[in-house]
Amino acid sequence: MLATANTEITVPLLPGFDRLAEVCFGTDCHMVVAKGDARLRLCIQMSPAHAHDCLIIPYDNHLAARLRSAARFEKAVHGRRLGPDRTASPPAYRRARLVLLLAIHDGLEAGVSARDLAFGLVFARHQPLSGAAWKSSDERRHTLRLIAEARRMVNGGYRTLLLRG
Repeated sequence: MLATANTEITVPLLPGFDRLAEVCFGTDCHMVVAKGDARLRLCIQMSPAHAHDCLIIPYDNHLAARLRSAARFEKAVHGRRLGPDRTASPPAYRRARLVLLLAIHDGLEAGVSARDLAFGLVFARHQPLSGAAWKSSDERRHTLRLIAEARRMVNGGYRTLLLRG
């Protein structure tokens, strides 16, 4: 969190950073800024006029991640190069699973059946099963579990991604 005494909420970043998203509530402003493939997520809070600009880092279970984020912010403020934050992105297997879940959800939104999702996405290398075989198959049960997980993720479960480390 960044506390600032400015009357307007401003981020002391060098030119070239773009705001990707911004939401303000009262004296707090949450934003995501980017320069190239580097991203910074900031919470900016207005403080009394006599206060100095400062970083506020809660001492909790996420302290190590918060300190890494503060170090990246410091690099950005001083114009040093930021690469993508590898510690903030999920591992390759988890990323592939998230992509699959989002593809499943997109398919459901487009009206694709569970059976078509199963043999178009989940088991793309398998031959489609006949109606009777599909009804009692492990492929069907697995696909239905993935559909349920995709719905949970889209309906709010994606927030847990922010807490994974």
